[in-house]
Amino acid sequence: MCSLSTGKCPDSTVSGYQFNSHYDCINAGYAVAQKTYRNLKELPDWDKPQFEEEKIVIKFECKELKVNA
Repeated sequence: MCSLSTGKCPDSTVSGYQFNSHYDCINAGYAVAQKTYRNLKELPDWDKPQFEEEKIVIKFECKELKVNA
């Protein structure tokens, strides 16, 4: 999640998902982002005014990772 107001993205993790194409990654990324966004209001510390103020968004990237074989 990132704040468009501050430009900060405190949660940076690698999901572990692997895809055969960029298209597949993007398609899954948007689906997961939408589900995550819709479930935010279920969190115990959900605060809509803060969410609005910070302009929270779900960010994802599709990156090719080089694996040493």
